[in-house]
Amino acid sequence: MRVRLRTEGDYWITAAGGGSTDAIELLDISGAARFLSVSEASLRRWTNEGILPCLRIGRRRERRFRRVDLLAFIEEPAGAQRTANGKEGTMRRQGPQDEAVAAIHGNHLCGIYGSDAGRLDLAVPFLLEGLQKKSVCFLVAPSAAQTDILKAMKKKRPSLDSDIKAGRLIVSEHQPSPAEQCRFFEVAMKKAEDEGVESFRVVGDMWGLRLIISAKEMIELEVGFERLIVPRFPVVALCAYDARRFTGVELLDALKDHDDTFRYPVGRTIA
Repeated sequence: MRVRLRTEGDYWITAAGGGSTDAIELLDISGAARFLSVSEASLRRWTNEGILPCLRIGRRRERRFRRVDLLAFIEEPAGAQRTANGKEGTMRRQGPQDEAVAAIHGNHLCGIYGSDAGRLDLAVPFLLEGLQKKSVCFLVAPSAAQTDILKAMKKKRPSLDSDIKAGRLIVSEHQPSPAEQCRFFEVAMKKAEDEGVESFRVVGDMWGLRLIISAKEMIELEVGFERLIVPRFPVVALCAYDARRFTGVELLDALKDHDDTFRYPVGRTIA
């Protein structure tokens, strides 16, 4: 079997035998992500769960996808249920309307709010659900926003102080650079995983970060989080942007960097 590069992201596997030649077109993970209009993290998650088939090629076991499998995945009914071993069961690929905003690990979402109450509408249920599901949750925000969010959470979860003391809810202001912020998550999540934690949730109120770094560095952080944290840890992240403070261009860039957001109805991520 030979693998021949066709164009960037596209491959042909050419197999000869029995006097005939059969060609199967493959795409690498970036090409497949563009084909489905989803993030690479989503593709990794679906292949790991056995929902989307892929081939593994080379010493690095890189993922390659057949176009026919991608087309079948698109056409599959949203209600089709299948476990990772192929038997009928509880694992199913849900449509956006079927999912809670934070239902799937690997989601890296952009939330936009236009009032302090809107910020609470995004952050509070997201974090409370994470605590109920025994995820370690992170609230990364300026101190004033922390106070408002924690006050609202405590009304619905009186044990919140115990959650913080036990490390189930980690509250912090933003680190001074994209690299340091990613390192903060990496160290904390690795420590929690070593202690048996199986999932994480992150709420980042991004205006606090914008006060100390440039718009370009904001993009660097989002890209770094997507490449370094999302593939490595079972995390769901909600980056909350204040529409009263960010420019229209900055909000547009934020949406471009969070393509998982577009899998959900607008009302779930805009408040």
